[in-house]
Amino acid sequence: MAVSDHSVLQFIAAVAEEGSFARAAKRLHTDQAFIARIISKRERQLRVKFFERSTRRLLLTRVGRAVLPEIHLSLRHEQRVWDLAQYYGQLMRGPFRVGCSPFTNDNLVRILYQLNIAEFEAQQVMATDSPEPRLTFDNSTTPELVERVLRGKLHAALGVQPIHDRDLWIETVAKESFCLCLPRGHKLNQRLAIPVRELDGLLVFWMPEDMHPALYKSTIEYVSSTGAHPRYIEMGSVSHAIELVAHGLGVALLPQSASHLSRPGVIFKPVADLHMQIETALFARRELMRDTLRDFTLFLAAKFHGVKLRVQ
Repeated sequence: MAVSDHSVLQFIAAVAEEGSFARAAKRLHTDQAFIARIISKRERQLRVKFFERSTRRLLLTRVGRAVLPEIHLSLRHEQRVWDLAQYYGQLMRGPFRVGCSPFTNDNLVRILYQLNIAEFEAQQVMATDSPEPRLTFDNSTTPELVERVLRGKLHAALGVQPIHDRDLWIETVAKESFCLCLPRGHKLNQRLAIPVRELDGLLVFWMPEDMHPALYKSTIEYVSSTGAHPRYIEMGSVSHAIELVAHGLGVALLPQSASHLSRPGVIFKPVADLHMQIETALFARRELMRDTLRDFTLFLAAKFHGVKLRVQ
């Protein structure tokens, strides 16, 4: 029986992730001897080994480690095909599905949740295939939102720059500065604005790297370029970071809009460095930016461009 290339890739990925043929077979609801035979056949055809086999352990070879990321990428792209097919079927049945990241400016989130979809509907030429006039929302990290938009799980999303993908239409809709959350009595409270070089040696609560690796890296690199070398503690919750600052355990580097969460025991000061900004972008899959989705996405962009960001 011929086995498709997809199945071979799926078998290799499952064995690598599970660490054994038995667990991979259980996960894929098939026979472990069958999986081992198919992988061995492909290894013979290519004259390579993907796995080092022994009675005690199963390890990826150098070739296996090299190709595994490409296997995962191939399987993800294949899944996107079916997701997009389903997306086309759902697009005209609605509702619109929009996502936003935890670092999206809170004023933009408020506009999104209070959006009057009937206003958009009134601008459209009424047709039987128009989406239902309602919205559903999803919250996730920017990298996850990008993947969901590309796979057709979301019509559009608000995420934090930098976002790089040629398959996306991307429009920056807001910019805001960073601020520092400081405990009352901190020596920097006397400053009107604080250069990031003053963070040198301080314990700084900052976003986890996996929330947005590109933003994390660019921010850390810029702070280091000023000669400052703080000690970073990754903190997924802005409110949790502020709470720890209130107890005098460190300072927090946050978007300026977070200052409305102020609580007793903390003071917010703007960061003086003009380079330190958070840009929020609206994005959608480029090839789908036509007809109703294009009109809806541009309707959102117009609403967001009119938002005056809160500065305190």
